[in-house]
Amino acid sequence: MSQPVISVIIPTYNYGRFLRECLDSVFVQTFRDIEVIVIDDGSTDDTPAILESVSEPRLKHFRIPNSGSPCARNVGLRRAQGEFVAFLDSDDRWRPPKLEAELAMLRAEPSVGVVFSDFIRFNEQGFLPNQFSFYPELSSVSVRESSDGHGKVIFGDPFCELIRFGQFPAYLPATLFRREVLRDFEFPSSLKKGQDVYFAMRSYERCKVGFIPEVLTEVRRHGGNISSDLFEMESWHLKALLLLERDVAPHHRRAVRARLGRKCASVGYHSFWRKQFWMAAKHYLKCLKYPGRRMNALLHLAALPALPFLPRKQTLGEV
Repeated sequence: MSQPVISVIIPTYNYGRFLRECLDSVFVQTFRDIEVIVIDDGSTDDTPAILESVSEPRLKHFRIPNSGSPCARNVGLRRAQGEFVAFLDSDDRWRPPKLEAELAMLRAEPSVGVVFSDFIRFNEQGFLPNQFSFYPELSSVSVRESSDGHGKVIFGDPFCELIRFGQFPAYLPATLFRREVLRDFEFPSSLKKGQDVYFAMRSYERCKVGFIPEVLTEVRRHGGNISSDLFEMESWHLKALLLLERDVAPHHRRAVRARLGRKCASVGYHSFWRKQFWMAAKHYLKCLKYPGRRMNALLHLAALPALPFLPRKQTLGEV
């Protein structure tokens, strides 16, 4: 049997209620030369029975002791045989042309190693705004039309362009990678959440990057998502940036440090309005190490003695 063109890696843990819908969205892809690798991360629900019930020759599934999604994704990467790699979370789904559209750009653009596309969130009430509407920075990025005519290729350094976005363009299920771009790094086990930021940004260091302004992925919103707790999401993104500062090439470290200043200020701000005195002080002091938000940090540190007398405030997103 010949090797598949695309390896699709799906880590899952206790998402049996979503898994069949997720798999169906993969098996109806218009591009069919794929292998689907599901890593069951020690699920205790009906996930094993669902996987056993699927009669699809392209499906391979493996069960490991519960170790977290970084480990499950790494197991999938080590087993992947395809020239290209895609990731999908088991509570999400793809629209039928997703893989075909992203693969067309990678085949038309040999220097492009990563392509990401727009995605849309949905819940029981329906669809929410598409993600590219939260990327106003895209309008200021220098791009050209891709050779296949369906997307854009970023001029200049994609790492420095994309790390400055208010929301990281790093959602793995909306991305397709050349396998060679990922050849010698994995998901860090220290990041139980927020791994997408680290992994995607490391890949953006290594090649040209393209994007497709079409919604090709549907992201389910429910109580188990990290984004349901925005403070937790900000905190994990900060940890991802600290790892990037350690691991990226020296010429990218300056861009990471600028982003770290913003993120430390944001976590400090959220902590401030949650009346978490020591957490706010810790992150504002850390913010002083980085460019971009030092004056903001000093002003908030000066205001900390008034914290007990301030009303609690709901805060959303990065500031």
